[in-house]
This record gives sequence, C-alpha cells and structure tokens, in this order.
Amino acid sequence: MGTTPSDDESLAACVERALADAHIGRDGLFYALDELDGFGRVRVDGRTAIVPVTLPLPARDVRTVVERDVREAVGAIDGIDAVTCRFEPRVPDPGVRVELLPDVKHVIAVASGKGGVGKSTVATNVAVALADAGASVGVLDADVYGPNAPQLLGVGERTPTATLDDRMVPREAHGVSVMSMGFIVGEDDPVIWRGPVVDGFLTQLFGDVEWGPLDYLVVDLPPGTGDVQLSLVQHLPVTGAVVVTTPQAVAVDDARRGLEGFARYDVPILGIVENMAGFRCPDCGSVHDLFDAGGGDRLAEAFEVPVLGHIPLDPAVGELERGEDPPDPPGVSVPLLGRLQLPRTEAERERPTSAEPMALREDGGETRRALELVATRTAARVNALVTDSTPPDSSPD
Repeated sequence: MGTTPSDDESLAACVERALADAHIGRDGLFYALDELDGFGRVRVDGRTAIVPVTLPLPARDVRTVVERDVREAVGAIDGIDAVTCRFEPRVPDPGVRVELLPDVKHVIAVASGKGGVGKSTVATNVAVALADAGASVGVLDADVYGPNAPQLLGVGERTPTATLDDRMVPREAHGVSVMSMGFIVGEDDPVIWRGPVVDGFLTQLFGDVEWGPLDYLVVDLPPGTGDVQLSLVQHLPVTGAVVVTTPQAVAVDDARRGLEGFARYDVPILGIVENMAGFRCPDCGSVHDLFDAGGGDRLAEAFEVPVLGHIPLDPAVGELERGEDPPDPPGVSVPLLGRLQLPRTEAERERPTSAEPMALREDGGETRRALELVATRTAARVNALVTDSTPPDSSPD
C-alpha cells in the first residue's frame, strides 16, 4: 500500500517529506541531501514528480545512486507514477562579500604541508569537475613560487587580456576561469620575493581580476604555512580549506602543521585528500602501498574532519600532452623554395595540445571517479557549512 498525502498536504509536499525521511545521499556525502538544501522545490506534473537536485554532483556514481534512491523514496506515494531527477546546481550564497571579490560566493583554499604531494593536481581537477557538474568556477593559482595551473589546464601560452579599466581578464579552460602567476612571469624565471611583495601581488590577483560571478573560487596555495596563506585569510572570507597529503608519515606531519595554521585563523577544514594512495599493478591487478597507507585517515581522525577521498597513484595523471601527433603547420609549397609557413588562424592558435585534466578523461577509470568524488564531497561540505549541518563522527568509505 502506498503513502497517501495528509488532508492538509499537497502531493509535492508529500514527495518532499518522503525525500527527507529517506536521508538520500548520507552514505556517500556525509550528509543527507535535504540537510544540505540539496533538493529544490518539487513539482508534480500530472502523475510525474520532478525533483531538482541542486547540490553539484560531479561524481557520476553518486548521481546514479541519488536517482535510484529518489525513485525508491517517491515511488510508493499514491498519485505518483513516475519520477524525474533534474540536476540543476544552485550553490547556496552565504551572503558574505568583500570588496576584492564582490561576486564570489565561496573561496576554497587547497593546501598542503609540503610540496610534491599533488596539491595543484587536486585543486585543478576539483575545479574542472565542479564546472563540469554545472557550477561557475574559477582557479586562482596563488602558488607564486611554483605556478602549475597553466600547464595543468593547458593555457600556458595564453597571456591574459585587460578590460578598459585595466582589470585582468582570466583565461578559460574546460569551463574554468584561470588566473596564475605563470601568466605574468617567464616560464624559467625564478620568483624571489619577500613577504610584503607577495602580499601586494596577491591583493592584485584577488582584486584586479575580472572574475565575474562565481560559485566557487578554488585557490591553489603554495606548500607550507607562509606569507601567501596569511595574506589569503587576512584579505578573504575563506569558506573552507582542503588539505592534500600523501600517506607517509613525513607528509602527514607537515600537513598537520597546515591544519593547525588554518585552525589558528578559524578557517574551517572541509576535509583531507589522501593522494597517491596505492598503485594498482597493470599486470597482476594487486594494489601496492608505495608510500605507506592510512596516513590521511589517521590525520582526519586526529582533527575530527572527514576524508574527502583516496586518489590512487596513477601514472596517467602526469600525462599532460595529447597522444595524437600535432598537425602540420599551415603553409604552401613553392617550387624551388620549399614549404612556406603561413600565419596560423585563431582556431589553430587556440587548438588544445594538452591532455584533459584527469577528472574529465573518459578513460580516467578509478582515478577519475576518485577525483569526482572529492569534488562532490567538497561541494557537500561547503553546503553543510552554509546550512550549519553537524558532520557525523566518521567518514564513509
């Protein structure tokens, strides 16, 4: 026997009550979607319930589970014969703005205690995954001493343009607006700056860039707890920080210092990402823990924050060039002179030569799914902070 709306309840309200009672999403996202304002207003068209899912869900596996659970929760309601899930991300606005970034809803810092743990890779892949799910996203590569975002996103040769009032216009790649120190200095030029210079430059990157309306601005910080981190928390309302580590003790110890630094400035920790968490042998299929195992989990337990994901050690992540051969340069063959190269068209100049970020690759496999899940859980944690949800004691597997 199906569920029947009460006398003072509409059919749409009955659907919304059923969704809340089902706690959909809690197994994979730390919270139920209704606790995150992750559902929009339900509509009923005839005998079809239309359920908008407003939380960005880059992880396709999570989408599949959410659709299944929504249908199960609503299918027993009398008067409903069909259910349609519509993924329409509408990121909640905390209402906090600063003059430097008047149109940015959330600033997400991505940090690490030491270099070489894959922080920039995680930051760029989380950004493109959120953008692929429908959010408006920017990446600020604030790692002034080692900017990698241009290379990771394939925009290394594109110099930013400026507006009429001399504000820099971010480059765009994979649906993400990008600004980086790498656009301004030469590829091989070292950056040797003292703290006040770094602070002034970052203030320019925050305030003199035409970011436009953004749901998320993902800030890729340099390793450690230095001047850049201090400038960020002093100038911007940081929604939360994602801390990246590898499993071994030395990386975890440095990440611990980073967590304590954010705590000192009351920056919420969205969670821990354990990168290089095991290598799956392509020949035998077994997983080898080349950098130990479980360091991220122990760190998260110590600070009572969730683990956003475990990303395997995958050599494909480092493949930044496309496998295909580049096309011959445009030109014309002239007798006795040979081939004369012609100026490239705009389309040819803009033709991508770099590989897509792993979070977008169709052949990304386990690594892509892990990165998508990190992005999905990051969005859930941001929503939870806005809606004042209380996280559970433990993280889902």
